[in-house]
Amino acid sequence: METPRLTKGFLLVIFAAVLFGTTGTSQALAPAGISSTTIGSLRLIIGGPALLLMALIFGNARLSTFRPPVIPTLVAASGIVMFQLCFFEAVARTGVALGTIVAICMAPVISGLLGAVFQKERLTRTWFIASLLAISGCVLLSVAGSEVQVDTTGIFLAFGAGFGYAVSLVGSKAVVADHSPILGIAVILSVGAVMVLPRLLLFEDLSPVMTAHGTAVVLYLGLVATAAAYLLLAKGLSVVPVSMTALLMLVEPLTGCVLGVLLLGEVFTPVTGIGALLIFSGLLVISFFKEKPAPVAPLVTHHKKSRFRNRR
Repeated sequence: METPRLTKGFLLVIFAAVLFGTTGTSQALAPAGISSTTIGSLRLIIGGPALLLMALIFGNARLSTFRPPVIPTLVAASGIVMFQLCFFEAVARTGVALGTIVAICMAPVISGLLGAVFQKERLTRTWFIASLLAISGCVLLSVAGSEVQVDTTGIFLAFGAGFGYAVSLVGSKAVVADHSPILGIAVILSVGAVMVLPRLLLFEDLSPVMTAHGTAVVLYLGLVATAAAYLLLAKGLSVVPVSMTALLMLVEPLTGCVLGVLLLGEVFTPVTGIGALLIFSGLLVISFFKEKPAPVAPLVTHHKKSRFRNRR
């Protein structure tokens, strides 16, 4: 593969990861009065249809021939909704740096467990090592919450966000298989938008969003940090090897951490720093040391694969 083309793919994936990593900071910079559930809901409501339109215009996708399986689509959309609602509340409580690290870095660990339970995938030694590191970090942060300025409820919400993200990963595999990946993700996000729309209209105060500041934040989250980020990711992964995906996407939690410390003045104590480092190390282990799982069932004769794996 030509080096310039591969380099361009790397840059597209990294830029997408940076955009994903700005979501927590964007919420922190939003005007007072906008709840975390409003932020998460509007991100889906704006980002899902926008990504669908981008997929049809720039992704050479055909909606008329796309027939996603109903149950996996609903599962993936439910996971996306859970991630949005838990993540923004988590970063509001714990801070952007810690909330992003816990939510994003725990997702691969949880998705491995879900894959083993529901898809009979073999858990590898690498997964167990990464899980031990990540869980140890979460336990340390939770215990430290009574001694330092760490919101224990926020840590559990971040863990819930990671669980929702993992559910969306597992569910989206069947949705994007043998189809346009970007169209599949757009449909999942759009279904998630339909799920959260009634609650947003009936129970949320939207008056702070109607200001210039509030509108700018939600438009950025929906159009840039969601739709544009997914489109860049899909374009980049069309040339980037799948084996490099997880490594490049480490930029996402790293971006959230750096922005939280530099722009928002968040502080890591020694205890919280060690806990965050353990969690981040778990993701590093999964990224650098990949093992090929052994077959677990002779009845499995084929497995559909996609070069694109859902992020966020």
